[in-house]
Amino acid sequence: MLLHAARCFTAVALSTFALALAVLAAIAPPASAGQANWILQPAPPPPDYPPPDRWTERTLCELSNHAAALVFRTPARIGVAVADLTEGRLWIGGDTQPFALHSVAKVPIAWLTLTAAEARGETLSPQMANQLRQMIAWSRNDAVPVLLAYAGGLPALRNFYAQLGLDGMVAHFHDYRWGRSAGAAADVAATYAQLAISDVIPPAVREQGFALLDGVVPEQRWGATSPPPALRGWSALVKTGQFEIPEEGLRINSAAIWLDQWQYPRYVVAIMSAEHRYWGVGIERSNQIGAALATAIQSREQNTTNPATTCAP
Repeated sequence: MLLHAARCFTAVALSTFALALAVLAAIAPPASAGQANWILQPAPPPPDYPPPDRWTERTLCELSNHAAALVFRTPARIGVAVADLTEGRLWIGGDTQPFALHSVAKVPIAWLTLTAAEARGETLSPQMANQLRQMIAWSRNDAVPVLLAYAGGLPALRNFYAQLGLDGMVAHFHDYRWGRSAGAAADVAATYAQLAISDVIPPAVREQGFALLDGVVPEQRWGATSPPPALRGWSALVKTGQFEIPEEGLRINSAAIWLDQWQYPRYVVAIMSAEHRYWGVGIERSNQIGAALATAIQSREQNTTNPATTCAP
């Protein structure tokens, strides 16, 4: 009798599961033409990324005339850079002079700390690991000196930039204040790109670093926002920073690594700015530029952009 009951239960369970599948199939929207079910496809091999010193530079309006117009119409100083990591293409717009990095420098500091632990064959203590999370997720400044001391201080950070071939970051490095080091938007894009793709970075460090960025809280996300929902499975690892100099105004920065549906690094976006008068206005403009860039990247990925007519005369 128990065997008969078990068989009956199994039959009912399978019937219920089949009914649930049928209901889901009935209510699911049909896939549009050309949309592959990437979830069931095997991941392709990692791309062969060209390094930043082999990127081809283009003007921002060739990617997004809307983003370029927003930069042009903003009274604050803004520099924008977008890198297609697989094609080795870099779009630059706005101010090309260096900007103080402030908290976007915390990402290379995190990578440096993790690399130092890896080189020593150590696991960070719970206290140090918590400092690392606080520095990235909540942008805590008081964690930075502790982590830099562990990793070898500012000289080690400068050397780290040099190892990654980031000449622009080395040239504008501040020897005493980590947040005062500077870089043009293109330099920031190259930095985040190298953290994402360079062979200098141990794979375990990159994996841990990506996990840290994935934990950035919503209050610390603006500007280089997440990919549009139409890019199914894509995500963004964002780090932002802001600082106020009374005589100069607000500095508002944002940088992000975009991952494709296979979780391979695909784009880097950097939006650097200074001389904003109001915090809310500066954040809104950064978000507007980020949204325009996201739309343009979506158009590229869906082959709906006509490069010949992108830039306005």
